[in-house]
Amino acid sequence: MPEHTTLTHGDRQAKLLHAGKEIFQRRLADIVRPCLAGSPGALAAFEREVGDAHDQLVSASREAGFEQVSDLTASRLTLMGDDDLELDIRMRSIGAHLREAGGRPLTRCRLRYMSLLQWPATTGEENHPLAPEVICLGLWAICRESVRGLDQTLALLDRIEERLRQQVPLLYHEIDEFLANHGIDPVQTSDAPARNVGDKASEALLGKPPSNSRGSTATLHEMIRQGLAGEQAGLPLPFSGSDKGRPGNPALDAAARVSLNHLLDRLGTLEASAAAGEPSLRGLRSKDFDLPPGRPEAITMDTLGLIFEAMFDSGLLPEALKAALGRLQIPLLKLAIDDPTLLANEIHPARQLINRLGRAALGLPRDAGTAHPLCQRLGRLTTVAGNSLGQPDRPLGPYLAELAALIDEREQTTRRAADPYIGLLRTHENREYASQLAGTWLRASLARTRSAEIASFLEDYWSRVMIGAATESGTQDERWQQHSRTADDLIWSVLPKQSPEERKRLAGMASSLLKRIAAGLDEIGVSAAERSPFLNTLFDLQTAALRSQAQAPAARLSGAPGVATRSAPKTSHPAHAPRLIEQGGRKLLHLSMPTLARSPQAPPAGDWRVGEWLRIELPDEGQQCGLCCWQSPSSGTVLLFNPDWEKAVAAHRSFLDQQLAAGQAQIASRIALFDSGAERALGRLMAR
Repeated sequence: MPEHTTLTHGDRQAKLLHAGKEIFQRRLADIVRPCLAGSPGALAAFEREVGDAHDQLVSASREAGFEQVSDLTASRLTLMGDDDLELDIRMRSIGAHLREAGGRPLTRCRLRYMSLLQWPATTGEENHPLAPEVICLGLWAICRESVRGLDQTLALLDRIEERLRQQVPLLYHEIDEFLANHGIDPVQTSDAPARNVGDKASEALLGKPPSNSRGSTATLHEMIRQGLAGEQAGLPLPFSGSDKGRPGNPALDAAARVSLNHLLDRLGTLEASAAAGEPSLRGLRSKDFDLPPGRPEAITMDTLGLIFEAMFDSGLLPEALKAALGRLQIPLLKLAIDDPTLLANEIHPARQLINRLGRAALGLPRDAGTAHPLCQRLGRLTTVAGNSLGQPDRPLGPYLAELAALIDEREQTTRRAADPYIGLLRTHENREYASQLAGTWLRASLARTRSAEIASFLEDYWSRVMIGAATESGTQDERWQQHSRTADDLIWSVLPKQSPEERKRLAGMASSLLKRIAAGLDEIGVSAAERSPFLNTLFDLQTAALRSQAQAPAARLSGAPGVATRSAPKTSHPAHAPRLIEQGGRKLLHLSMPTLARSPQAPPAGDWRVGEWLRIELPDEGQQCGLCCWQSPSSGTVLLFNPDWEKAVAAHRSFLDQQLAAGQAQIASRIALFDSGAERALGRLMAR
């Protein structure tokens, strides 16, 4: 039985704190363990650091008072992160994302823990012993224990964060329930009380958008209740079909129970017939069963019916997933009628089941059918999970865990499949960057020559030599410097020589200059026949220079310009035009070509990251959903890939951020399927 006595004994406080810490450590270890396969030391360091941070925060409050706890966690994070600014920034971002994901369960858990510790409500959110920042301290321990490069470490943190964001609400909910069952009430805050469901529904009825998307289901339910119940709207109806606690005529209540049982029987019959064929892709409504408006089960049915209708109407979901959802509609409806918490609880396992099904199916083609391997797995899982809905002896936990493993497996497989495209993108961007360096060099060189023949040679041939040198080793290497000196000597060699010293220098360098030119042309594969006209022309130009002639003889180069002044170097592609790069049977669509800049780290833009699914607009293809598999640390270019695509897609981060800001793109992995269905249904209802 739950305890409801006031906390008075230090031993009991210590016991509850120890139990809370154990739940916190154990569940977190379970979450991160799949990402640390083969690294038991890192996992042990994570658990140890989380426990130590918890105990230090508790001890600080006991020994020095809660005032000394302020900024303690932030100070530890700073001390641990000073050595690597990029990791420090990443950790703080993770902390913010986990706080957002924790939502109400985190708030409730924190308030109960503060009550247990006898802290005031003014204590900073980041300094309680179960805060997301404490989890980040554990992640720092993983980084220290796992000896790997920065890119690998960031990729590991991406995988861990994704799992944490999915499961920390359940973790905080478990600790909150544990404390509640032991009589620990939330600490009293001075803030204004949170608005209830009726407040949100009133806003919606007045035409205002809901202030919190997480409350869309509750708001939708309340709107239906107020819109359909008529004069009964003022009665304190419960959230589902439960009649407990509602005053009324006993005979009428008995009749209501008979009616409810009859409804459940009809739903069971309909479910059995649907299992034998294709499920119906329409939302069930109370009028389909002749239910009186205003009854709790009618309101529940209409609420879920609108949500399923919105999901079925979505043009983004594959048909196979809609069929799977269709098989879950009746089991979920029966559960919602029996379980008052489903529509009110944002982290109800049944809602998590729908959300994870949507997450697992991200990126599937819209015409994906049951023959698709992933659709087959989701279909089998949906069937067995649907049979478990509403059965106390068959919880959904194993199916949720299976879906989480499937999501992780698919994303890891996708990222491995993207590796060759990452190599292709690296090579392409290195060459693009080298081309920019060579273009800068070429413009400076053309400004110093007065010979049209030399200018033509530099632009058509030697710029390619410089690109090759920059691609392989950059501009600081001896190869670049040597080829640059060769070009300088070439330009000088055809200028009129006014003094004996200049003529002597030219005579002495002519042979070595020809050898260096030949070596450069060999690097880019220019044949002897192709280079011969220029070398003959060069001999004539240098002979004229030795004679101090201001004008060189007529050029022997076919198509050589008549004046030395050249236009800007030619480019084969507009700077921002999409380009299709093909190599080794692989295709890479590059959506934008901004000026590439090398910097220690790419500038931050937006809050999405590697490991998230993005739905973006592709030229001539509309919206497509791909996994962000890699981001260049130097240029900020992002690579998206989907196993069902015929190509990978690359775009600069700013390009994607612009689409996100304009509403052309979405962070698909952050859209919960059940909740988004409720939001769309609510929008439709408000528009009527």
